[in-house]
Amino acid sequence: MSPLAPLAWVGRHARWALPLGVFAGIVFPALAALMRPLIEAAVVGTFTGALLRLDWSALARVARAPASSLWLASWLLVGTPLVVWGATSIAGMSAELQRALVLQAAAPPIGSAAVFAMFVGLSGALSVAGTVLTTLALPVTLTALVALLLPEAGLQVDLAAFFLRASGFVAAPFMIAWGLRRALGAGWLARNDELLAGVNVVVLVVFAIAVMDGVTARMLRDPGWVALLLALACGATLVFHLAGYALQRSRGVEQAYEAALIFGNRNMGLMLAITAGTAGEAFSLYVGIAQIPMYFAPLLLTPLLRRARRR
Repeated sequence: MSPLAPLAWVGRHARWALPLGVFAGIVFPALAALMRPLIEAAVVGTFTGALLRLDWSALARVARAPASSLWLASWLLVGTPLVVWGATSIAGMSAELQRALVLQAAAPPIGSAAVFAMFVGLSGALSVAGTVLTTLALPVTLTALVALLLPEAGLQVDLAAFFLRASGFVAAPFMIAWGLRRALGAGWLARNDELLAGVNVVVLVVFAIAVMDGVTARMLRDPGWVALLLALACGATLVFHLAGYALQRSRGVEQAYEAALIFGNRNMGLMLAITAGTAGEAFSLYVGIAQIPMYFAPLLLTPLLRRARRR
């Protein structure tokens, strides 16, 4: 048996491996603390892995017809946070919980959104286009939204520094993937798709474990507060998935489900890096807890997508 066979096996069972990775970060808090410095490398690695598996001609087709991507990007970065701020204000939600939900709603899709799409059997092209577009636009939209919606929160966003940082997180995976595609060849990549999927899963699990640093200690100290944040994260993730699906349903099942993944799985780790601790302890804790419903998304959406395709 090939020494790489276990990776291919993990790739075939990705939907089950992701939730296990999240819980590993909770059960083994020392491991989470050890992997914490790997968060940024994991973010770049997941996006690079998606680009290696992606059909770049499909991405080119999305780029030639940008209306759908621009429509989704507008709702992702502007429409959703405005709606969430309005709803939480009407509901009388506390400032720290409102801040967490608004920042989640204002975040771009996770870098692994395309990987999630591929795990459930979608192309991933719309996910890559949406992730690139929204990540690059985020410095402008986030700065305006913080000033408008959260002026009392004390959040600080350095526009120029973050734009360069966000651009790097987008450019680096493209450059690495382009070099690897040239070196390995399209034929090798096609023959080893399951192996690449396994590598994607491993990188995603590393990120999931790392971002759980501190969650276990707070859960033992204050289980009620953690349970509230988990319920909030599950509800928000579900609503965001449904919103993405509804916005693209007229374009067919494939587009609708990919939009659901883009809307439901937001790059909370990136928002944590942007705010550099100024969003408060509750938001830092919420970022880790929010990974739980997101990492269950491919597992739950796969049977729904299969049923929709049959219909």
